[in-house]
Amino acid sequence: MINRRELFQYGGIVGAAVLVGIGARQYALSHNAGSDTFKTFAAVIDHLFNDADGYVTSQLNVTGYFKAVLADKRIDIEEREYLVNGVRWLNESAQEEFDKAFLSLNKEHREALLKKISMLRWGDNWLYKVMGYYFETVFSDPVYGGNVEGKGWKWLDYHPGFPRPNEVAI
Repeated sequence: MINRRELFQYGGIVGAAVLVGIGARQYALSHNAGSDTFKTFAAVIDHLFNDADGYVTSQLNVTGYFKAVLADKRIDIEEREYLVNGVRWLNESAQEEFDKAFLSLNKEHREALLKKISMLRWGDNWLYKVMGYYFETVFSDPVYGGNVEGKGWKWLDYHPGFPRPNEVAI
């Protein structure tokens, strides 16, 4: 039988282990999302939303917004992990299909691969989330880091509601 003192000692050990595990998970997520992750994400966005006027990533800061989402502690960690893992799974699929990373594929191979993964549960869900964050970037107020100078609104002739936020609420 365990006494109260031992119960609290074991509880403290378990609690500390859980906190260390959560911290390690946060650290791993923030350090696994390297420049290739963001380049691949940008390439997917460019492929899905290619626009002759160049609004896709360079003028709207979609990649910067994606980085902010991955760094935002208010976004569920599972959501952030899923976004990063999706890039990894996409590259694994590209390796299996074409023996190359997604970034090394030509336009036709990218199209074929994205169509193929869209038929898989993880791929469909991941592409849905990626497109969701793209549209969030296009329609969000520039104060949140995307849609620089409201260019997404201008592109789509969208007129935001008022009052607009003055700063990001934390």
